[in-house]
Amino acid sequence: MVFGNSNSEKVDNSRAQILEGRSFAKTRRTSLKAEVAEFVAQAGYRPGLAIVLVGDDPSSIAYTRTLTKTATDLGFSALESYHPTSTTLTQYQAIMAELNADPAVHGITIQWPTPPHLSFEDVTAALDPRKDVDGLHPLSLGRLFCHLDTFAAPTPLGGMKLLESYGYSVAGKSCLVIGIGVTVGRPLLALLNRAGASVMIAHKSTPRATLLSYTAQANYIFTAAGVPNLLTGDMVSPGVIVVDFGTSMLGERLVGDINFESLSPIARAITPTPGGTGPVTNVMLLENVLKAARSGHSGQWSVVSRKVLNFEF
Repeated sequence: MVFGNSNSEKVDNSRAQILEGRSFAKTRRTSLKAEVAEFVAQAGYRPGLAIVLVGDDPSSIAYTRTLTKTATDLGFSALESYHPTSTTLTQYQAIMAELNADPAVHGITIQWPTPPHLSFEDVTAALDPRKDVDGLHPLSLGRLFCHLDTFAAPTPLGGMKLLESYGYSVAGKSCLVIGIGVTVGRPLLALLNRAGASVMIAHKSTPRATLLSYTAQANYIFTAAGVPNLLTGDMVSPGVIVVDFGTSMLGERLVGDINFESLSPIARAITPTPGGTGPVTNVMLLENVLKAARSGHSGQWSVVSRKVLNFEF
């Protein structure tokens, strides 16, 4: 479904099109609920998601409850796996081994942040890549760059799907990604590459002059740096399309990486914060869970082989 106008139409720079994620997410949830019902009717069981939380971060607890409600409302089964901050790496690995082996669990998502003694590398390495619905395992990200079947990280995947729903295509376009974190920036690079875009990359070490030269020539700009007002209207060319994945708190207000007020009169299309890319993430995660369940039900794990890079499962 296309929510907006095709980007082949004449640009009206007097008013940017708002790429509104809530309506898109609602539409995807409706279709996903029907797909899950069809799967349950055929397979005889529900796609299962395990949500693993180590520690007592309040925002992670709140997110876990929201995700559980969304999942169950759409017909998934959801297991909340809570563990104390004192959980050791050995204990964590045992928890993951149990979930990896559980046939009722098709996807596993880890809540961040984890305690400092549980590094990102150790946490993701314990995941069975066939259940890595966040796309964080090195095998998942590597396969994404190699254009092989895998799980893509839900947040950048949702951003790409949101653009697609409004009729925008990055194929043959100049795209700038600001921020190269593992949850958004790096998988986004792979997704853009797969979509046929010409990609520029900027990060905290990029000189200001270089950043300005990039922003001036980009047809699409994707921000994922977590720096308020990083991108402003005087940095871009008219007609640019801006997708903001960044989130920060300014006092009690949630903001993105972009200065929406200065960009909206110049951009062709732009995502708001909140209400842009954020609402799409959960539904993309659950679509990955259904994909994992389908792979297991068919007996063909197309995501990874059973033994690769000495990771055996």
